[in-house]
Amino acid sequence: MEIKPTRNLKNDLNSIRYLNLFRLLLGVFFLFVYFKKADDIVGLSYIQKNTLTQFLVGFFFIYSVLVWVASSYFKRKNILIGLIALAIDLPVIILLALLFDGIHAGWAILPVITIGSFAMLSRRPYAILAMPIAASILLWSLSKLLLSDAQSFPSSSILLYSLIYFAIALVGIRQSQNYHQTLLITQSQKKKIIDLSLLSKQVIDQLHYGVIAFDKDYQVILINNKAHEITKISRKSLLPTYLIKKIIAARDTQSRNIVIRGEDIIYHVERAVGQSDLSLLFLETQRQINEKSQQSNLATIGQLSATVAHELRNPMASIYSAAQLLQESENLDESDKSLTAIISKHIERSNQIIEDILLMSKPHIPQTSKIVLFDFLNKFKQDFINKEQKDSVFGITIEPIDKKLSVHFDSNHLNQILWNLTNNAIKHGSDGNVTITISNLADYVLIDVKNNGDKLEPIVEESLFIPFFTTHTQGTGLGLYICREMCKSNNAKLEYLRLEFQHVFRLHISK
Repeated sequence: MEIKPTRNLKNDLNSIRYLNLFRLLLGVFFLFVYFKKADDIVGLSYIQKNTLTQFLVGFFFIYSVLVWVASSYFKRKNILIGLIALAIDLPVIILLALLFDGIHAGWAILPVITIGSFAMLSRRPYAILAMPIAASILLWSLSKLLLSDAQSFPSSSILLYSLIYFAIALVGIRQSQNYHQTLLITQSQKKKIIDLSLLSKQVIDQLHYGVIAFDKDYQVILINNKAHEITKISRKSLLPTYLIKKIIAARDTQSRNIVIRGEDIIYHVERAVGQSDLSLLFLETQRQINEKSQQSNLATIGQLSATVAHELRNPMASIYSAAQLLQESENLDESDKSLTAIISKHIERSNQIIEDILLMSKPHIPQTSKIVLFDFLNKFKQDFINKEQKDSVFGITIEPIDKKLSVHFDSNHLNQILWNLTNNAIKHGSDGNVTITISNLADYVLIDVKNNGDKLEPIVEESLFIPFFTTHTQGTGLGLYICREMCKSNNAKLEYLRLEFQHVFRLHISK
């Protein structure tokens, strides 16, 4: 995208202010010379004291005051007012120079200031070039019109002043072009710096630990979301006294412990290096560190478990097949058939554990599709009843929902999540009844799987989603962990709630 240069208004306003002051002082000077008869003081041989001279002197002074007032009140139009004023200055100053015999005293140089100022404010080459042309024409024509032969201004002097006017204009054009290029480069660099600053802030805000940049006076220059969440400190505020004391005491970069708002925090300080006066404070909760350690351990356990499960799969399949064949034998009595049934049952359970372990160890890459919840839930209910009804007695209620309501989710993942949650609700519920409700919110669709049951112990509630944690003698403790991981891979969230004396597992699915 092309970058268009914008003016440095502060510099332009200062330039216009000085220019207005020069114009006002010049007006006062002409008034003083004309009315106080100070022509001898300034070295003038004569002054044409006529109506035209008197009018121009008064007009230039009043006009200078009006331009000053207009510039003060209409600051947004300052540049336009300045350019118009300079266009008026040129003929008036040349006329006054001629009428005051300023030509012989070298006053013909005054338009140089007007031309230079116009070049500085306009920065348009053709407009700038028009000024020395107009000044040369005015100087030549007005000198012929107003001066007698005795007072006439030599053509060579007019030519010399004209060359000076053009030289100033050309220098102004060149400076204007250089300024234009410099402004383009500056604005391009400024845009890059702003983009990099925004990118850096976004990256820092995504960090899972807190970062605070502060100066030598302990004022916060930058703070990311995590650090604000931990400390409740805002940008440009001073660090709290307790943190300053800890920073002063920390002479090295070793990690140390501090309690902030009742939570254990690990922090370390990176002090300013070189010309920078910014230091960095890194903050991380002990809970986060424990979770990272747990995730690392889980990854190791998962890899090991997957290897063992894979090696056990084939032998277990062989044992299961052999047990099935034995059961079909006509030579077995009832007690032996009972033993083979026990073998088959435990092999099935072992296979389920192996499947859960393999499922835990592999990534859950979603194949997202549009799911109409009314059709999906009714099919899920029928499939679940057909498969599980033979083993237990239960009831599944799906509360009425909008038949057109849909979500984007991996259908296999959603089916497995609901299957696991429904199965858990039946096993752990007090009456075997499960209710599935849908809530259509502005940004989310909520799917609640509810069942009746006694309140969980706090330690049990905190450990629900931890792998291998289970309160059931036949469970693996992997079901809820796998469900939550599948939700994460689909940009959804799974949480446990205790609402109206019911256990509720709630899925938050973004629209």
